[in-house]
Amino acid sequence: MAAGGLFLPLFRLQQHVNVRQRYFDAQLTVTQTAWGSRIEIPGQEATDQAASPLGIPVILAVVLLAVAAFTAFARPRRGRWLIGAGAFFTGGVVLTVGMSGLGWSAMADGMDLEVTTTAGMWLLIAATASAAVAAVVAALPGKSWADPTLAYADTPTPPSGVAITVLPPEEPG
Repeated sequence: MAAGGLFLPLFRLQQHVNVRQRYFDAQLTVTQTAWGSRIEIPGQEATDQAASPLGIPVILAVVLLAVAAFTAFARPRRGRWLIGAGAFFTGGVVLTVGMSGLGWSAMADGMDLEVTTTAGMWLLIAATASAAVAAVVAALPGKSWADPTLAYADTPTPPSGVAITVLPPEEPG
């Protein structure tokens, strides 16, 4: 989900521009992505502007979570801690990216500026929630089913799966 959020807009800012002339009444739209911003004014060509690359720490978080997932399958004890570390790192990265949107909202105070959280940011938030749930599940103590006494402790069925009734020998007669 976090990787998908890198390719979608994070925030959309719309400002109604009016210079008190009847012939010029437009809406300025700024779309912020993980890699830059796109500025659009109706009737003009859209302009792409470079910004601080917010996608690089998100890529690091995705790589850390992927390594944690593979490590959890290979070595569960080490994987637990790595999943927890990845969840915390992902949370910090997404919180930092989200502060960018809060900064835009703070600038909008007193202006005719509307800041909208878009699909990319929602995917990053969902990825953080999923990573947190995975960290909690990984930290839960697990049962070791490799011990047959634990596996058959709650059932009267023998290991063969079929209860065999032994009849007493018949008396000759």
